[in-house]
Amino acid sequence: MMGSVADSSRRRKNSLANNANVANFKLDGKLRMLATTEVNSPILCCRYSFDGKYIAFGCSNGDIKIYYTQTYNHVYTLTPEDGKKLPVTCIRFRHNEGKELYILTATYSSGYVRLWYVTSKQLGKEIKEDVELFCCDFNHNFSKFATGGDDYKIRIYDVEKMSCLNMLSKGESFERMDGHASRVFAVKYHPDNEHVLLSCGWDNTIQIWDDREGHAIRRIFGAHVCGDALDMDPMYYHVLTGSWRRDNSLQVWDFDSGRLIKNVPLQSQNSTEKMVCHLYCAKWAGTDYIACGGSDNNAMRIIEKSSIQTIGTLDGLNRGCYTLDYMEINNVPHVTCASGSNIFFMSLNV
Repeated sequence: MMGSVADSSRRRKNSLANNANVANFKLDGKLRMLATTEVNSPILCCRYSFDGKYIAFGCSNGDIKIYYTQTYNHVYTLTPEDGKKLPVTCIRFRHNEGKELYILTATYSSGYVRLWYVTSKQLGKEIKEDVELFCCDFNHNFSKFATGGDDYKIRIYDVEKMSCLNMLSKGESFERMDGHASRVFAVKYHPDNEHVLLSCGWDNTIQIWDDREGHAIRRIFGAHVCGDALDMDPMYYHVLTGSWRRDNSLQVWDFDSGRLIKNVPLQSQNSTEKMVCHLYCAKWAGTDYIACGGSDNNAMRIIEKSSIQTIGTLDGLNRGCYTLDYMEINNVPHVTCASGSNIFFMSLNV
């Protein structure tokens, strides 16, 4: 069982005191700092396990650091062989129904896709593509996963065999933009349809694919994505994007029609003052919130969906917030983010 809120409270003072090297920060609103720590390399991605027991951090030196969320202690390091230690760009845990077996898939800028067995620290299978990879995602039944990178293509893999099933790309026609024309930084499978996925990156489009086809089936124009900043609401199928730009950086789209539903304002806590934040990460945080983070203001914020108001901020960071994740643990919302080599474990008081 995970630790209670009371347990977290008792640990908080010691956790913060034991990490004197952690960068300065300012916490406002309903966010509460549980623990902070620092690793030996900048962090590019993070992900909770499906049950919230662990959280993994992908580092620029090629290591994956695993923390136990009950105590916020580092418990495992997944390290590739020497000579293959290029940055980890994306992490996704595989959900094995009815089994407490922790398996994750990670992409690397070196072009590797690796399957890791977490608790035994064993490398399972790996694939090497002649491309820089930036993102990956499983479909809803964990039978397939997709990757995206700097060759503008989406690759679809069989999970068990780790073999490529299809490669999705733009067609040869100059009259149709049925695929990407630049780097792909985010892929996201539909929450209910095992064949449909979305992707986006530098070319200002969200491309929508059927993974059995070769080219995109349609597109939505308007998002400039530079990180893990694409998500889809499983209830209403609303698409969330975080763009790396000054204005209208956080947006919600209707999946079926492709229309823009709203530009979500980024404001200071308890203020209508507009904040500029070039977003690197954004996701739906449960059913009630949006979490996003980026540079310029070097901040992470939690926004309430119903009011579109900022209810919690972590700012004053020395570097941008490049990655975050959200998980409800014992019915308490938890948010973890990284800035440079610093990790911040927080809860949301609601």
